[in-house]
Amino acid sequence: IAKGVTVTHAMPLQHCESCIVAKHFCWPYPPSTEPRAKQMLDLIHSDLCGPFQVVTPHSKLHFIIFLDDYT
Repeated sequence: IAKGVTVTHAMPLQHCESCIVAKHFCWPYPPSTEPRAKQMLDLIHSDLCGPFQVVTPHSKLHFIIFLDDYT
């Protein structure tokens, strides 16, 4: 409890629009009937992870993954 704070009126809790949208349920995309990539390196997905609290032996704090959609 905070000291020295006076509450003059009680307001009901409100949710911001971003909070509501972020927690809103959505259906997954339907599976594709044909492949999105026609050849190797046509579509690449990537994900960057980090920073981590513990440094690697090579002094790295992040890593990145590349995934080819074709293979």
